[in-house]
Amino acid sequence: MHADVANKCLNCGASLVGPYCHDCGQSAHIHRTLGAWWHDFSHGVLHIEGQVWRTMAKLVTRPGELTRRYIAGERRRFLSPLALYLFSVFLLYIAYSVLGGFATFHAPGTQEAATELRAEVATTERRIAAIDRQRADAVAAKRDTAALDGERATLVKRQHDLEFTAMALGGGGAASGHGAQEAQVITGWKSLDEKIAHAVRDPEFLLFKMEANGYKFSWALILLSMPFMRLFFLWKRGLAMFDHAVFVTYSLSFVSLLMVVMILWTKLAHLPGLGLLMLAFPVHLFLQIRGAYGLGPLAGLVMTLVVGVMAAAVLLIWIVALLALGMAH
Repeated sequence: MHADVANKCLNCGASLVGPYCHDCGQSAHIHRTLGAWWHDFSHGVLHIEGQVWRTMAKLVTRPGELTRRYIAGERRRFLSPLALYLFSVFLLYIAYSVLGGFATFHAPGTQEAATELRAEVATTERRIAAIDRQRADAVAAKRDTAALDGERATLVKRQHDLEFTAMALGGGGAASGHGAQEAQVITGWKSLDEKIAHAVRDPEFLLFKMEANGYKFSWALILLSMPFMRLFFLWKRGLAMFDHAVFVTYSLSFVSLLMVVMILWTKLAHLPGLGLLMLAFPVHLFLQIRGAYGLGPLAGLVMTLVVGVMAAAVLLIWIVALLALGMAH
């Protein structure tokens, strides 16, 4: 019995025919020493770091080659597109959480509007405090508090919305009634119309919410982009949906890393030229399309323009979807 166990992989139970399991790859020799633990730790960290830095270097300098080589089968040498995307989104989340967003938008009169919003927040807080006192009296007198509870819940939600709007730098949430009428968008979906109108009146608040919450649903950008890529490259034979998924995921990984750099650029280093830095995306997209799909300069430029327009359309669809889900109300 002991001999049978010794000749089997301790991980998957397959019969061993060498120093490593032919089924799962685990070593046949398992050591239970501190030195073995340190060796496994250092090897794992260095191996992952090697993959990360090798992949990121290619992503920045030769994105088309990286995409093509991964599709062709070099899966162990480079970090998978999805793993890199999750890693880049995690870095973006950390950068945003620590330093805040990189963009600001100042509409006319926004500072005055922010002051008015803060005053309204204070008024709402006083009303909530008054309701709390009324509720305490009602509880002591054993009266029904349902109406007070409902009014308080409404005021708390309003206070939350006002605070978020006031927090957005230069937020213009206090639009006039005339401006609100001009901003109405009729889609047939009343709640969505209200959210779109609010976003049009208060673009700073929309940007703030996109930066703060958009990363949670950023994966949807991949799913939205893939069908368009499939459609645009129907003329090129030999491509599968997997190829487009790799392309899109690596491209969005670069965008996430670029946003991290932009945050560090403006918030940490306080450097100018943010608009110039944003030009890195179309240049990167051109290089990736040419290298990944094997296109010439002219065809690469045309497809870069087409995919760039698609990216803007997908972003718009994504934002509207977030609005519909109530992410930017």
